[in-house]
Amino acid sequence: MTHSRGRWADVLCLLLAIALSLLACCVYYQCFKPETLSQPWFTFGDVPLTESYAKVAAEGQALPWKPRMVQRLNAPFVANWCDFPTPDELVWDAGGVLVACFGVIRAYNLAILAVHGLAASGFYLAARCLGAARAPALFCGVSYSMARYLFVRDSVHINLSCCWHVPFFWVTADWFWRRKPMNLRFGLALLALCAVTAWQNPYYWFFWLVMLVPCWLVPLCQRDFRAAGWPLATTALSCVFLFLGQLDSWLGWQTYGRGYAFVRDVHELLVYGLRLPEFFLPQGHHWSALDGFAYQHYYRPMVGNTGETDSSYLGLVGLLAGLWMVVDGVRRRVRNQPAFFFLMSLWLAFVMLNGGLTMLGGSFGLLLFRCSNRSSIVFQAGLLLFLALRLTHWRILNGRRSLLIVPLLAFTAWDCFPPFLLEKEAVSKYVQNQRAAVDYLQAELPSRSMVFQWPLMEYPESQRVGTMWHYDHLMAFLYSKDLRFSYGDCRNRPETQWQSHLVGKSPAAIATELRSYGFAAIWLNTNGLDETDRSLWRDWRTPDYRSPGGDLWVYRLQPNPHPILPRLEPTLAYSGAFFGPESDPRLGLKWRWAWGPARLDLLLPNPCLYRFRFGLNSIGPERTVVVRLDGKTISRAQVPAQYGVYRQLEVDLSRLKPGAHRIELLPDGPALPPVAGGRRLTFSLVNPTLEPLAGP
Repeated sequence: MTHSRGRWADVLCLLLAIALSLLACCVYYQCFKPETLSQPWFTFGDVPLTESYAKVAAEGQALPWKPRMVQRLNAPFVANWCDFPTPDELVWDAGGVLVACFGVIRAYNLAILAVHGLAASGFYLAARCLGAARAPALFCGVSYSMARYLFVRDSVHINLSCCWHVPFFWVTADWFWRRKPMNLRFGLALLALCAVTAWQNPYYWFFWLVMLVPCWLVPLCQRDFRAAGWPLATTALSCVFLFLGQLDSWLGWQTYGRGYAFVRDVHELLVYGLRLPEFFLPQGHHWSALDGFAYQHYYRPMVGNTGETDSSYLGLVGLLAGLWMVVDGVRRRVRNQPAFFFLMSLWLAFVMLNGGLTMLGGSFGLLLFRCSNRSSIVFQAGLLLFLALRLTHWRILNGRRSLLIVPLLAFTAWDCFPPFLLEKEAVSKYVQNQRAAVDYLQAELPSRSMVFQWPLMEYPESQRVGTMWHYDHLMAFLYSKDLRFSYGDCRNRPETQWQSHLVGKSPAAIATELRSYGFAAIWLNTNGLDETDRSLWRDWRTPDYRSPGGDLWVYRLQPNPHPILPRLEPTLAYSGAFFGPESDPRLGLKWRWAWGPARLDLLLPNPCLYRFRFGLNSIGPERTVVVRLDGKTISRAQVPAQYGVYRQLEVDLSRLKPGAHRIELLPDGPALPPVAGGRRLTFSLVNPTLEPLAGP
């Protein structure tokens, strides 16, 4: 009977934790009426991107282990999303169910509420697994769901807000740290955690593996191979599950060739690294003195180059727990007693903080997990779990004192809620404007009609064009039912390259070419045009439709009844060895300097009736540059070191198989000492061009 009552008490506390976390969300998002769920809370930044993942899942095009090819994007072709892996299968598939049931706007709002409720419930269960009493587990669980991290991520990366499983990292690591024997229940839970972690955001998978390292490394150093076995097996199992989660992308690369969506660099590790002051200096706080101090002494000098700030703030409760943990940990180590939370936090800091092992790995080219600032939620979970256990040990929230939870949670909400007001009116007006243009297209065009979106924007992570938001073009896809749009294919693919040839043409010439491909309309976002380009379109023809905001113009076209496809051409991606483009219009030269061995990644269509022509020029002494194609030497070029003079070379691409290929340019000596701007140079690639051969 007592055991049964205990279970019911846990169920009630769990439900209470979820209810309090949802109440906190409703207060922050001002959601007190059902109709509020139908109003967009966020829509700028990366929100359209994350919503599009759920939209694609809702339309049945995000099946596990199948290459993600989106039929309604990149018209007249299909959008290939394999170059931008999105292994968060659980998040997107769950979001797809919500979109299918409630529509895009309600689905996103409900997802926000859901991830906060999951955070509270996941933490409560983890704390109880570690032995925390119900009241401390309840208080710390709701505090975890109100972390600044979650509220900031809600507005940008909803998939990162889905961190309900992170507290279980600490539970598992504690089990291994104590070297407890394996049993069936723990083994099944461990299997589930490995699978869940691999099919959610990969950053959490990385943090999870980092926490496992000392669990097997310390026993190995002590020659306790049995204790090291299970953590090592867990690490291997997690890697297997991650491979399965990425299988769709790998199969896509094998089938369609691998493109190169973007190139990361080590500088991003500095921008997006975990910085210790941001644990206790929020970028915005209700306490004006703290807010002013943080801005004046820390954030103001970094304006414009701050990365993902304001998500690492631990809150005053988290900071007090951190101080308590440090004092307790030092005391325990002096007495040679276990100090799991203290030592694991030190290890995480050693890896994640700017200048730590993550930065060291980046210096050797390991740039995949560059945003180590996202590990702040792992620290938050550990500190609050430690606090729950300490509060249990000292019985601070026993009996009537458990009522202290109410003012403590109110204080935590005041402390952790971002102070910036939601611009709901601006967001709602923006969405209504986009939806009005989409509704016009849906009503006037036949089903499955193709719409070309102008100006061009790269996918993903495009630079802003004019005053357009990064993913403005995705809004039309989000709110349409069956129309196809030209935007949305990963950059540096042949199926996207043809669009770039429209740049510089007149509106009439663009329209004529688009008709031949079967496009039924042009979606023109004037926010991405300067006044001259806007005048060209205005003078060409009066738009058939202007959105209520006046910025979206629609030109209807008469598509060719027998459309053709644009000619596909190879795409070229430059490795990080190259600097930016330079030119000399007087000599008709365009070039890129390279600091040393450089690489050009080619993605070839079928057929590929092209040749790649380029010149090589040296700096300092004349050099010999070895040209390799797919690992085989095809030329050794003597490169002149005279301005405006270069050695002309070419590679016949028509004889190569379709797919990915690589050209390597290997100079025979080191780069010169740094010149102006700190650059070290060896040779330059001059006038690289892809020239068509005879053919259609």
